Amino acid sequence: ECRREHGEFFVSIISSHGEEGVVLGCDSEPVKLTRIFQILSSEKCPALTKIPKIFFIQCDGEEPEPDCFSDYLSIPPQSAVMFACSPGYVAFLNVSGSMFLQALLKLLEGEERHLALNRLMTRINWEVAFRCQARGTYEGCKEMPCFVTNLLWEVFPFSA
Repeated sequence: ECRREHGEFFVSIISSHGEEGVVLGCDSEPVKLTRIFQILSSEKCPALTKIPKIFFIQCDGEEPEPDCFSDYLSIPPQSAVMFACSPGYVAFLNVSGSMFLQALLKLLEGEERHLALNRLMTRINWEVAFRCQARGTYEGCKEMPCFVTNLLWEVFPFSA
């Protein structure tokens, strides 16, 4: 991605197994999110210097670690990152896949795609919190996405 030309925005969806702050790569080796953010930072990836970077991260963790909120705050400048769940919790899957990614895609298919990114992410939070619920072993449990942003202005990445 660092060698490619990008439009007005860089959007990445990362969906993998892993633990908090870590995803498994296609080779099943762990990769820290801080490493991914570092690779895509302005210093390492000049092509992304002046454009907002948007990440949606679905990571199905097994063992949440209570003290890794710093991973959530180590995002590159001009970025917004939405996580499928808050630190210390795990994301759920249902028979159709990730509830978080399903909510994202549902809203991007509707009129919500014209919203500013921060409002879109808040709507995703609502959709997952109120319309999704675990079944089976975790029957009735809820998932709550969260997002971190250091963008300096409102962006409308999906309205075109």
